[in-house]
Amino acid sequence: MKFEGLKAIAVIDGVKGVLALCVALSVNIIAKQDLHQLAAQIMKNWPISPNNYYIDLLLTFIEKLAQQDQVLVISVSLMYACFRFVIAYGLWHKLRWTEWFAFISGSLYIPFELYAIYQTPNLVNFSILLFNLAIVAYLYWVLKRGEKSF
Repeated sequence: MKFEGLKAIAVIDGVKGVLALCVALSVNIIAKQDLHQLAAQIMKNWPISPNNYYIDLLLTFIEKLAQQDQVLVISVSLMYACFRFVIAYGLWHKLRWTEWFAFISGSLYIPFELYAIYQTPNLVNFSILLFNLAIVAYLYWVLKRGEKSF
């Protein structure tokens, strides 16, 4: 019954892994399509003109991104997904070394979240920082308790 919060964190890490798999799949799907034609088909039902400057700018950016090395993006996404799935499995089963991994990886995000708040102070950035701080603090408490989690 102790440390049941680890299962909640394991679920969150599992969701991050699934999202990383979705990114890998999306990059693979987008790379095979003509984005201007796809956007024109989608926008037929929307009151937005496909000739809009900002839409054209966005599509150009996406096309340049899609033309980059998709293998690299897919590989990094798959490695990140595997990392998150391993952490999720370990936290679910209360493996001590994954508690350390989760604590360190969660702590690494904090400077970037603080920078995001510095750049754009809004409720979303503050919420993300507070959520991550709560998870890192809980993991610190679990590690500080010193119980063998095997």
